[in-house]
Amino acid sequence: MFVLDENVDLLSYSKKPNREPNKSHAKKSDRKKKIIVLVSVILALAIVLMTSGIIYINSLLNNATKVDLDADDLGVTENIFNNRDVINIALFGIDTRTDSTKGRSDAVMIVSVDKKHNKIKLSSIARDSYVNIEGKGKDKLTHAYAYGGAQLAVKTINQNFDMNITDYVSVNFFGIVSIIDEIGGVTIDVDSAEMAVMNKEYVTELNRIGIPCDAITKTGLQRLTGAQALAYMRNRYTGGDLSRTDRQQEVISALFGEVKNINITKYPSIVKMGLSHVETTLTNTEILSLAVHVVTNSSSIDRLSLPTKECNPQSGKNAYINGVWYYIYDLDVAKQELQDFIKETGKYAASEQEK
Repeated sequence: MFVLDENVDLLSYSKKPNREPNKSHAKKSDRKKKIIVLVSVILALAIVLMTSGIIYINSLLNNATKVDLDADDLGVTENIFNNRDVINIALFGIDTRTDSTKGRSDAVMIVSVDKKHNKIKLSSIARDSYVNIEGKGKDKLTHAYAYGGAQLAVKTINQNFDMNITDYVSVNFFGIVSIIDEIGGVTIDVDSAEMAVMNKEYVTELNRIGIPCDAITKTGLQRLTGAQALAYMRNRYTGGDLSRTDRQQEVISALFGEVKNINITKYPSIVKMGLSHVETTLTNTEILSLAVHVVTNSSSIDRLSLPTKECNPQSGKNAYINGVWYYIYDLDVAKQELQDFIKETGKYAASEQEK
């Protein structure tokens, strides 16, 4: 029996349910599905592009020759640097007349990427420094690389200067020329004495071994080609070996500056060509991370050359041993100089304003 509820509106009531579909709801559902499909497609394309980008970047970074060092046999001094704010990497410029990274380390530097102070610090150590080379006794620092490659060279730096280096980059002189030419040269201030030595001692030699090099025709601030910059760096007759390391640092600093300011579209060709002359322990991820940090943070560059005068380098007859000239100086003082420079302590401490 049907009982009428007095509260029921007879005009709107129906015993049969309304089975007609809600057209508005259907349209919203269709739009939602289309949006989901569109977002999925976009995400898929983004993943493909990212994957392709990563593959491409890795293909560029794979141009470097990757090697491993025996981490347990590097003579690392523990707890010298207690954090990763400073990353120390050995940089070797190899003296070779062929496109190879085998030979003596004509340039020996420590590149310190200081994230705390947003700086790159270049510490050059004179190639003729009189140091102990494990298994070889006292000898010139430059010979460590020739005796035992990067493994012994890095270990020699760590043991003699209390460092914690586990990674290195080596580049031959052919590579330096190619890299500088690829970025369009570097701007260097050349004085008259340097110009004379470059033209007399190095320009002819570079042409002879197959590296085209034009003579320097003027003094002052000017754009040098890769070969001319190499002649400038190799000059050891103007001001001695320390002046030579200063010139090496000057070119490296100019190179950093040029790379930071060039059009980003040129990066791939520079990376591909430059790394083809490089041997390193750094992984692709580490190289990319350091490169991004340096470029995006516009890091300034500080420079140190060892020995300093505080290291009391010997001169004259006192610098000869068995007829061979060495850079003989107080390594304990040199260690402290290097630590203070990299950490910005002692006389190298940054002012409060700089911090």
